This record gives sequence, C-alpha cells and structure tokens, in this order.
Amino acid sequence: MGTQELKKRIKSYVERGDDKVLAIVHGVFENYYQDEIVAYFPDGSPMSRKEYNLQLENAEDQLRRGEFTSIEDVENQIPD
Repeated sequence: MGTQELKKRIKSYVERGDDKVLAIVHGVFENYYQDEIVAYFPDGSPMSRKEYNLQLENAEDQLRRGEFTSIEDVENQIPD
C-alpha cells in the first residue's frame, strides 16, 4: 500500500472515529513527534519538542516561585 492510500485510509478512520479512536491517534502522533527538532538552545544545539515542553514547564515554575528579574531591575543595572 502506497503513501497516498495510507493517508486516505487514516483520514477515513479519523473522520469516522469516536473519542477513543481519536485519543489513540492523537497519542500516537504526540509520541512520534516528541523527538522532532522545534527550537535551539542558546548554544545552538537542537531542542526536541519534549525538551522544549520541559523548558516551558521549568520557566512557568520559576515564574510562579517569583524567580525572575523585572524590567525595572534590568534598567537599574544599565549605567547612565
């Protein structure tokens, strides 16, 4: 079976699928794309979707804990 036929079949399954089928399909694709490169670290090394999501969670946790520098603090560090 060729790529186009597979795409047509999968599309058909998704269009007819109930919540359980859609959840399974969603899970398969989410898992598959976890290793996809979606960004880069400041040093230029690639960041996977999984690493990106972990970095976002870490940043959100830091914000909740108040671990950030305000714009006022940054401006005060700049010499006149």
